[in-house]
Order: sequence, then C-alpha cells, then structure tokens
Amino acid sequence: MAEWQTRPIGRTGVEVTTFGLGTATLGGNRVPISQDTAKAVVRAAWDSGVRYFDTAPFYGLGFSERRVGDALRAEDRAAWVLSTKVGRLLRPRSKTGPREDGWLTQMPFEVEYDYSHDGIMRSVEDSLQRLGLARI
Repeated sequence: MAEWQTRPIGRTGVEVTTFGLGTATLGGNRVPISQDTAKAVVRAAWDSGVRYFDTAPFYGLGFSERRVGDALRAEDRAAWVLSTKVGRLLRPRSKTGPREDGWLTQMPFEVEYDYSHDGIMRSVEDSLQRLGLARI
C-alpha cells in the first residue's frame, strides 16, 4: 500500500489523503458498470492507499452511494473519509423507459432540488440509508 500524504480540512480535525476516489462513474454515467467492477475500482483505490472517497445522491440516482457503502462498510470506519452532497432529493420516478439525463441506472428515481434546512437534513438521512453507514 502506498502512503499518501494527508491534508487537513480546515479546522475540523479531519484529514484526507491528497488523492481521493470520485465515484460518479460507479453510478453508471453514460457507460454501464457492473457491481463487481464497481467493487474492484474501490478495492484498487483502497489497496493503493486512497482513504478519501467522494460520492453523491445524484450519481446514478443513489446507485453510486449504495455501491460505495457496500464496498467500504467492512473497513475500519476510522481509517477513511467519505463525502457526499446535499440538496438533491430522490423521488420515485413516474416515467418509464430510457432516461434522458445520461444515467444508466436501475434506480427508479428523479431529482428534486431542495436546499432548504429540511431538504439538507433529509438529504443527509437518505444518504446514510443508501450508504448503509452510521455517519458520513
């Protein structure tokens, strides 16, 4: 495993590796990606010393968060940092058929933008559930 340098995030006491893994593609952005490939990508990053992972509800409309959570859940939670985004709530999608937003996902959701206090709190709670984690 490589030893990546770390950098502090402001005065939070949290440090992240200088190289992280962004996981938009794990949500199937214009190119399908299997569960096995998604896990292998996260595993390769982990094995190379990456300890900062970034995801979002928007990436695959929840699919990326589920995959990242599945891949990292068994690792020591104190050993890695995860970030996600807020303000995009996922609502059941009424349309069927191909998506027009570029996501190749089986997740039956559409995005509702809500940057209010309640929307942000809901966004965090929903992400925790999709990730299967107790904290972000």
